[in-house]
Amino acid sequence: MKYIQIYFPVILMFVVLGIVYITKITFNFYQKQKKKRSPFTGNFLRSPGETLNEKLMDISDELMISLLSLLIFPFVIYSTYLSLTFHGAHFNLLSLILCISVTLSIMVFYLYKTAKYLKLRRITRLGYEGEIAVGQELNQMMRQGYYVYHDLIADKFNIDHIVVGPAGVFAVETKARSKPTSDDRKADANVVYDGKSIRFPRWTETKPLEQARNQAAWLEKWLSSATGEMVQVKPVVALPGWFVKRTAKEGIPVINPKQFSGLARYFNGNGLNEVQIKRIVHQIDQRCRNIAPKAIK
Repeated sequence: MKYIQIYFPVILMFVVLGIVYITKITFNFYQKQKKKRSPFTGNFLRSPGETLNEKLMDISDELMISLLSLLIFPFVIYSTYLSLTFHGAHFNLLSLILCISVTLSIMVFYLYKTAKYLKLRRITRLGYEGEIAVGQELNQMMRQGYYVYHDLIADKFNIDHIVVGPAGVFAVETKARSKPTSDDRKADANVVYDGKSIRFPRWTETKPLEQARNQAAWLEKWLSSATGEMVQVKPVVALPGWFVKRTAKEGIPVINPKQFSGLARYFNGNGLNEVQIKRIVHQIDQRCRNIAPKAIK
């Protein structure tokens, strides 16, 4: 009984966490016992940035745990100290130093985790918003008879967007990059593409080009196998919010997503017929339609 009184703050913390966990399990069990099911009979198509949205939710959960630990732990330690003192415990200098050191170490650990998740959430949100921006622009192609899919899950990676239509099949890789701030806002929004690298105002990148080519090659191989005929896939890099100036004819397309309609018209002479489009779309639709409905009343 004495030990329960002494360590009551710590015990209380674990009891509260246990109640929260048991409540969650009980709620899920109750939902299953209601003998109701979703009114939706089929899975939903993946939305732009679906993978990043799921990652954002996971990051938010981890961030909440880190913040709660950061806020609660010092009070638990201090409450335990008061409880021990109240029950006649005596602390020498070494014990106090050890207690303070452990407390500070744990605080620094959770501060580091909190800062890491805040940064990761900011980066992930930028990527998510970039895919939303590109996805909304590409969806306009449906008015011209094209099919648009988002966030196709491949082998340990995802293809941000796929556009299928008379001009062919396009695998679009989105890269959202923050703009620098200076007096010349117009110059800050310009990108120079020479066919080999993408030169932003203050840095240069080549990896997005390689990534887009690799993803298009995978999609080309998979579609060719799935449809039973050779399917060519054109890689595209989309930079939402940037004005792209191309200085060479070589290299894959690097565009602002608002330019995609013009790109499709450029390739329209050697595209696909209606039968080929239907075969390709059938395979992609099956792979992208994997979001199971969950909500029930």
